[in-house]
Amino acid sequence: MAEIVTAAWELSRENGLGNFSMRELGTKVGMKAQSLYSYFASKHEIYDAMFCEGNHSLIEAMQSSSIDSENGDRVELVAALMRRFFHFCTSDPVRYQLLFQRTIPDFVPSEESFSVAQRAYDVALEPLQRLGLTGSELDLVTGVMAGLVAQQLSNDPDGDRWELLIDQATSMLLNELVPDHKASPQKRNR
Repeated sequence: MAEIVTAAWELSRENGLGNFSMRELGTKVGMKAQSLYSYFASKHEIYDAMFCEGNHSLIEAMQSSSIDSENGDRVELVAALMRRFFHFCTSDPVRYQLLFQRTIPDFVPSEESFSVAQRAYDVALEPLQRLGLTGSELDLVTGVMAGLVAQQLSNDPDGDRWELLIDQATSMLLNELVPDHKASPQKRNR
């Protein structure tokens, strides 16, 4: 099964997320398309396995080094979190599309895969919760993070135009969301 999922990722990266056939996938793993159905009941089940695997990768990436919200500058802590998420997403645009953009018509993750996605969300945002951010505040942060990623992938995929805005976006967010946070004077005057 893992070989099939790996091959599906490879084909998705070569041809686009929705542009591989079961025949192509079967050929890539050395079996007939019909034989794939003994492992996965449908192409959507393959996408589900990919979705689950992608979210496990997100958990691993977000846990790869600790972000300590107890010590250190809040802007730098949140910016580090945003950069980690940004790099995770921009390093693999196909994975980003599957996890965050719902580009596959009628694909709905299974309950099991969605629970992994929920765990990934919790792991990614836990440092922000330790700063006291909750509810709509977290939604605002995730919206800004997702917006920077989408802009980068859409408008400057090989550059760093929106990545360079992470520190400024972080400072702006914290000025709004964390009452005792103070940005440096030059950042407040922008």
